[in-house]
Amino acid sequence: MPRCIIFGALEVSNIPEKLCPDDYVIAADRGYQTALSLGIEPDLTVGDFDSLGDIPDVPNLIRLNVRKDDTDLEHAAVVGLEKGYTEFIVYGAVGGKLDHTLGNIAVAERIALAGGQAVFCGNDSSFTVIHNASSRFPIREGGRISVFPLGGCARGVSITGLSYEVSDITLNGASTLGCGNAFIGKASEISVKDGTLLIVYDTSE
Repeated sequence: MPRCIIFGALEVSNIPEKLCPDDYVIAADRGYQTALSLGIEPDLTVGDFDSLGDIPDVPNLIRLNVRKDDTDLEHAAVVGLEKGYTEFIVYGAVGGKLDHTLGNIAVAERIALAGGQAVFCGNDSSFTVIHNASSRFPIREGGRISVFPLGGCARGVSITGLSYEVSDITLNGASTLGCGNAFIGKASEISVKDGTLLIVYDTSE
């Protein structure tokens, strides 16, 4: 199924997921430079271009006002949702300034609430957000993974295949109960029946 691939402003050392010909690639502002550094020509470039420093001379471009109510990356995600994409992979958007990382978690939540799922891939850590859904992970011999509720309590949370397993519990936002789990060489799954979960995990073992 075709995916929406978004590039943010941070440096990306490699892309573990091979891009497919039918993937739709969006560069958010300086993400245009990030994509080009990896030999990737975006299908669409979006931004106010304050961080890039100039406006790219490309045919498919959306220029935003510097004074606006969303970030360049959120605008890129909304374009992807409007085009009907439900699977998003975002590079160059984990780490850096804390406010932008928190903003990107909000973008992942917006995608989840719209019925999709976004994986934000960082060089060291990655994250995804699920809403009334599940997320599966292939066999991994090691690495940390943590789960946090967003927007209040998350009910009906189940975790299988990790060091700590639970079934049908409630996670409260004022608790660190979901912090510090680990992959143990099994395929694993995290699900929530009623609520939204932020899942943060090591990018590599």
